[in-house]
Amino acid sequence: MIPCMYPRSLAVIAAASLAPAASAFGAPMPDHQVRPGQGAGGVRLGMSEAQVIKVLGRPQHRRATRTELGAFVDLAWPGIRVRRWDGAGGRVIHIDVTDRGIRMPNGIGVGSTAAAVRAQLPGAESGAGPHECTLGEP
Repeated sequence: MIPCMYPRSLAVIAAASLAPAASAFGAPMPDHQVRPGQGAGGVRLGMSEAQVIKVLGRPQHRRATRTELGAFVDLAWPGIRVRRWDGAGGRVIHIDVTDRGIRMPNGIGVGSTAAAVRAQLPGAESGAGPHECTLGEP
């Protein structure tokens, strides 16, 4: 299931069924598109913080956070936010895109209408709630 509303942001989340192959870890994305289950904006799921900084440069914001799932580090640049597990070997598990220029190969991205999302992503659901599209299982 891919819940979608009028997207103001797209999230790419690592999930067991969508996680990239181990050989893909560390290699930057070949372009700056959103690729569900792989990455977005040049960042791949599974990258280290150092690898992300090599691709995007120094983040504007870096913040340690804790949820019921554990400890994380959130990194932010204009148009893209990255979350990684905290601690040694912590890897990127979540990417939020708010930049309208970073889009999926089919053209869907921030600012797409709900109708366009449903047309390009069969099974997408829209309803009341935040204006976002999440690809993958949190």
